[in-house]
Amino acid sequence: MNLFISGWAGFKEALGDIQEDWHFINPFIDFDEKGILDFLKDKSCDKVVGWSTGGHIILKNIRFFSERFNQVIVVAGFRKFTAYVNPRVLKRMIQKLGSEPTIVIRNFLLNAGCNPVFPEYVDTAKLIEGLKFLLFSEVPDKNETIKNLILIHGQSDKILP
Repeated sequence: MNLFISGWAGFKEALGDIQEDWHFINPFIDFDEKGILDFLKDKSCDKVVGWSTGGHIILKNIRFFSERFNQVIVVAGFRKFTAYVNPRVLKRMIQKLGSEPTIVIRNFLLNAGCNPVFPEYVDTAKLIEGLKFLLFSEVPDKNETIKNLILIHGQSDKILP
């Protein structure tokens, strides 16, 4: 099994061509951080790719992932989201998700460079849970060498410059 752990509101529809032989997890829509780890605890696989929030979850639990996957790829991951995005922005998104979820999700996806396409029904409570996670979650300082880890970051990233 190959696994793709997406970013916040990174719906499969917005990302385009994720190959069908890859298992797709949308954090907080499918599982929270603990749920992802529980889902994978008895699995070992070839590749895992984590994008944005998915990459953050991988980095927080790098030993767990590096022991279960032959190749660990993090795209646009981060140690602490609020080091790049002002917490007020996340709090505003939380507030507006209650009244204007379509606008919040669409704007976020456009800023992330994604196609602004998402399911007709979105569980906004789970998206709010994900934003609250991003307000406080942080990868602890570790002095580890992980040989099967590849880090990728874009120069023109509008959210995580």
